[in-house]
Amino acid sequence: MKPKWIQKVILGIGILAGLSPARGQDLLLRTYVDRTTLAVNQQFILTVEVAGADAQKVPIPQAPDLSQFADYLGTSSSQNIQIVNGQMSVTRSAQNYYRARKTGTFTIPALTLKYKGKTYTSDPITIKIVQGGPPPTAGGGRANRGITPEGSLKGNLFLRAEVDRRSVYPNQPVTLTYKIYTRVEITGYSISKLPNAVGFWTEEFKLPPQPPTSYKVLNGKRYLTAVIRKVALFPTNTGELKIEPMEVDCEVRLRSPRRSRDMFDSFFNDNFFGDMFGRRVRTKIYSEPVTIHVKPLPEEGKPKDFSGLVGRFQMSAGLDKQNVAANEAITLKVRYSGIGNIRLLPEPKITFPPDIETYEPKVSQNIDRSGTVIRGSKTFEYVLIPRLAGEHRIQPIRFSYFDLKENRYRTLTSPEFVIRVSAPAGGTLPMTTGLTREEVKLIGKDIRFIKLTSEEFFKIGHDFYRTVWFVLLLVLPLLAVGGAFAYQQRQAKMAENVAYARSRRANQLAKKRLSQARKLLKPETQKEFYAEVSRALVGFVADKLNLPPAGIISDEVAGRLRERGVDEEIVGEFLECLQECDFQRFAPASATPADMQQTYEKARKAIVDLEKARLG
Repeated sequence: MKPKWIQKVILGIGILAGLSPARGQDLLLRTYVDRTTLAVNQQFILTVEVAGADAQKVPIPQAPDLSQFADYLGTSSSQNIQIVNGQMSVTRSAQNYYRARKTGTFTIPALTLKYKGKTYTSDPITIKIVQGGPPPTAGGGRANRGITPEGSLKGNLFLRAEVDRRSVYPNQPVTLTYKIYTRVEITGYSISKLPNAVGFWTEEFKLPPQPPTSYKVLNGKRYLTAVIRKVALFPTNTGELKIEPMEVDCEVRLRSPRRSRDMFDSFFNDNFFGDMFGRRVRTKIYSEPVTIHVKPLPEEGKPKDFSGLVGRFQMSAGLDKQNVAANEAITLKVRYSGIGNIRLLPEPKITFPPDIETYEPKVSQNIDRSGTVIRGSKTFEYVLIPRLAGEHRIQPIRFSYFDLKENRYRTLTSPEFVIRVSAPAGGTLPMTTGLTREEVKLIGKDIRFIKLTSEEFFKIGHDFYRTVWFVLLLVLPLLAVGGAFAYQQRQAKMAENVAYARSRRANQLAKKRLSQARKLLKPETQKEFYAEVSRALVGFVADKLNLPPAGIISDEVAGRLRERGVDEEIVGEFLECLQECDFQRFAPASATPADMQQTYEKARKAIVDLEKARLG
C-alpha cells in the first residue's frame, strides 16, 4: 500500500495531465478562478495555464494587476510533462493567490501570449465580491482553497444536454451528449429517468466502461466533466421538436469545513485521501429541455423516387454470374453503405423480367456506433431463377437521397444487368415454382450414388437385453426424471425468492468477473483490470445482501456486513481492496504487473472469506 502523500502526488499529476490539449496543438492559454462569487476578506486563486507541445519554450504570462479590488498574497507554479505514443504534451501553470478587499462586480482582464507570429488570448473572468467575509487568516491563509463549502451544491454540480446543431432537416442526425459538470466529490451516479424524445428515431453511441472525463472552464470556473450518455437523434417530423430533461441521481460526499482544501482531495470516490467521515448526501440533477428546429427539405431538384434518407451514401450491386443454364439459381446483391440512419434504408425497387422467378430478399445490416457519427451498411440479397433460355435484362437500380455535404439531392444508379440463359444440358429440368430457397439448391441433385458400405450386422444369437448397455438404458430415464424434478424445485425456489437466487449465483458471477479481470492483467489494460475487479467485489456483496449494485455506498456495506456478524478483519480487507481498485481506476497508470497480481489475489481472498462467512 502506497503512503497517502504519494497517492496525492500521483493523482495530482493525473489531474494536470487531463488538462493537456489535443495532439498537434502548439499552445493553449487559459485562465480560471476557484470561485466567482466570494465575500470581502475571502481568498481566491487565479490560475494562469499554458499547455501544449511547445509550452516549455514560452514564459507563463504574469497575472494582471488586481489591486483595485484585491490584495496579492503570492504565487506558486507547477509543471507536468506527458509522453503518449511518442507525442509530448506539457502543461505549465501559475497559481496566484489574492484576498478580496472591496465589494462590487469586477472583471479580470484577458491575458495574451505571442509565439511564432501567433497571438494566444485567454477569456476575461467576471467575479462578484459581497460583504460578510471572515477576517483574514494569519500567514497568508491558504487554507481557503476548497472547491466548495460544505453543503453548497448550487453552481457546482449540474447536468447539461449539449447538441451539435439545433436546425436540421428530417432524418439529419443530431448528436446529443449528456455531461455532468462537477466541482464536488461524486461517489456514484445512476440515470433515473430517460428523456422523452417524441418525433425522433434514436441510436445510442457506445461509451467505454469508464465515462470519458475532461476539465472545462465555464464562466471562469474549472469543472471536471464526464460524458454519461451520447445519442444520435434522427427527426421524423418537421417543426419545433422538444427533447425532455433527463434525470440523474448523484451521491456526493461533502467535506468538513475544518479539513484541508487541497485540489488533490477533489476526485471521484477516493477514500484514500479525503475525510472518510465526511457527510454523504443524495441529490437529483436535471438537464434543461432542448428544442430542435426541423426544417422541410427543399422541393427544388427533388427526384420522384426520393427515398427520404438524408446523409451520405454509396451503393453497389452485382450478380454472382451472368451466363447460366435454365432453372439455375443466381444471386443478386445490392449493398448500401455510408453515414445516416442505416435502419431506414428502403428495399430497392427492382423490376425483374417475367421469365425470372424471384424470392423475398435476405436482409442484413451492420451499424457502427463507436465513432462520432452513426455509420454502417445494409445488404439485400435476392435469389433469381431464370425459367426460359434467352437474354434477360434487369433495368438499372436507382437510389436517391439528400446529400448533407453538398446540400443537394443525389441519385445513385447501378448498371443494367444482362443474364444470358442457355437451355439445360440433357433436357429440361422440372419446374420449381413454389419451392423454398433451400429446396432450389437441391435441383439437379436427385440422382443418388451407389452406397459403398453395407449396414451393420449383428451376430445371430446375440441377446442385447443381457448387456450392461440395456441396464443403463433402463436406469438413465429414472435418473433423468429425478434430476429434472430436483432442478425444477430449485428453479421454483429461486424464482419465488429473488434474494435467495442472487445469493446462490453471487459466487459464480464473482468468479466469472475475476476470470475476466485476469485476462486484463496487463499494463496496457490496467484501467479495465481494476474496473473489472471492482465490479466483482461490489457485485458479490450486492448479490449476497440483495442490494442494488448501482450507487452502493462503502459505509453502508460495511455496516451491513458487521450486522451479519462478519469478522472486522474480513470487512477491513474487503474495503481496503475496493478502495485500492477505485484509486487505480481514476489515477494515472502507475501500478506494476506485480501490484495488479497482488490486488487480484486480495480480491479473490476477500470473496472467499466473505463466502465462508455465510452472508446469505
